[in-house]
Amino acid sequence: MPIESIEDPAIKIKPNEKLIEFVCKNVKKTNNAPPAIMALKKFSKDKQKEMLLKLDDIKWLNKYLEEYRATSTQNIYLHELLKEDDINLPTPKITPRNPELEARTQKLKAQQDALRYRAMTKNVDTNVMRLPEDSISYQMKQINRQLIAVAQFVFSVLAGFAFGFVGVELIVGHLDFGFRLLLGIICALIIALAEIYFLAIKLNEDVYDTITTPSAPTSKKLHQE
Repeated sequence: MPIESIEDPAIKIKPNEKLIEFVCKNVKKTNNAPPAIMALKKFSKDKQKEMLLKLDDIKWLNKYLEEYRATSTQNIYLHELLKEDDINLPTPKITPRNPELEARTQKLKAQQDALRYRAMTKNVDTNVMRLPEDSISYQMKQINRQLIAVAQFVFSVLAGFAFGFVGVELIVGHLDFGFRLLLGIICALIIALAEIYFLAIKLNEDVYDTITTPSAPTSKKLHQE
């Protein structure tokens, strides 16, 4: 699935009860604490559990613990307060795929799997030993269809060039040879671009038509009833 860019790259930490208890008992308003740390002291227990601390808040808490250990008999370290915390990492937003594209992808995947299975079992299953794709007539039909599509492309481009080179002069009147040549090339290029698009679609459909799973052949009776 397509992934968008991360809107908020900040790492957020959900404080546990031990960290909340330490902040409520030891951190004072005069310690220049960040707003998130002070919010832990003001909010109720339900809102405290929903609070998220950023890395800047944790860095400030680490410095505060260094000063706290220097003046207190208790040696409390940051890793002890963060031992059971939940860390929310930034995640990109995933855009769901187009349902029509997903359905077409699954259909083509199933067709490819069926084609590979038929090729694997062709030598052991007498019912599918001779596939239509293996016959010369089938290959010739496919070649003829593609040659006809290419021939239509060539004739369409030549017709566009003829219209720009000769047809415009018949409609407007006498024109310079260089200008007529330029008109013919422009018309041929426009038609060529359009024809290339439709030719690619046509050839692509021919390829996928060969992948479609044929109906299972009926088994022949070995004896008469």
